[in-house]
Formats: sequence, C-alpha cells, structure tokens
Amino acid sequence: MKIKIRFSGRGGQGIKFVGSLVAKAAMKSDYYCTLSVDYTPSVRGGPIFSDVVISTEPIAYIYCENDADIFIALDEKNFGRAAECVGDNTICLIDSDTVTHPENYITSGSLYRIPFCRVADENNLPRLANIVALGFLSKFFEEATQNGQLSLHIPEEHIFQVIDEMAPQFREPNMKAFRIGQNLYLERFTHQIMA
Repeated sequence: MKIKIRFSGRGGQGIKFVGSLVAKAAMKSDYYCTLSVDYTPSVRGGPIFSDVVISTEPIAYIYCENDADIFIALDEKNFGRAAECVGDNTICLIDSDTVTHPENYITSGSLYRIPFCRVADENNLPRLANIVALGFLSKFFEEATQNGQLSLHIPEEHIFQVIDEMAPQFREPNMKAFRIGQNLYLERFTHQIMA
C-alpha cells in the first residue's frame, strides 16, 4: 500500500507544517513516510507545495508526479505547477474561494471544491486553513478505509499526539481547526467524494 498526497499553497499557510504533521502521525502508525517540500526563496507569500508519501514498504521515490492520490490546494500561487501531480485517479480537494478555474489545469482525476479558507476565516482561525484541510482529510481517509477503497489507517490519536507536541498556545487552536475540518467533511461531503 502506498498513498501520495500533495499539499499546495503560498508561504505562510503552513503547507510544510501540515505535511510534516501528516508524516509524523503516519510514522507513529508504523508506516514508512517521506516529506519533500518545494518552495521559492520568498519568506511569505511565495508558492509552496509539500509531497507526503506513506507506505507499508520502504519508499524509493519521494515525489508526486502525475500519480498523487490526493491533491489539496489552498491558494492559486503556482497552482499550474503544483497541479502537475494530478493523474487519472487523483482526488483533488481545491479551495473553493482562493483558487479560480482549477479545471483549466485539472483535466483528469476528480475535482472537488471545498471552502477550507472560508471556514477557517468564519471560525476566527484564518491561519489554520491547513489544519481544517487536515481534519477534512482525516475523515475522508476514515470513510475510504471503512469502504475498503483505501487501506491507510492513521488513528486519530496519533494526530492528536503530534498536536500535543506543539507549544501550549498552539494546541487548542490547532485542535479546534482539526475538529472543524472533520465536521466540514461530515456535514457536507460524507459519501460524496468516494462515490
């Protein structure tokens, strides 16, 4: 079993952070895991994406190139380049407010528009759209595993353990954003994405 995930956005959105959080939780679940990050020299605002590969076997190639299983985009910066990871079976979870016309770049796979950034803003967590997306992704993986469509199981408690390793002032907002993302999936998308 191997799952490839690409997170994409702009510097300052926590794209590298959410990739590392997923990687740490996967390793706590006894998977092999790699994290690679691609970004510009800009400190904030430049395009960035991180590739996370999770496997039951050692990983020889650490990038997503036309073969990502999941592509999550939170911003339009360099979207065309980031979308090069999309293949025929990629599930694309694209922010519905910050990315315009993703269909110009995503011509295969499945495209879903998700309001990650808007939901984060509405809950006074504008800098945690990445964790909202992670909460959403966790429920997606849970449903896909239950349906037999994926065999990836990262227990929620492993994600919580990684969040608990954060500085105290970051734990509560990150946990709140994670729960909001889970609820977003449960309220609006259950049984739709894996249909």
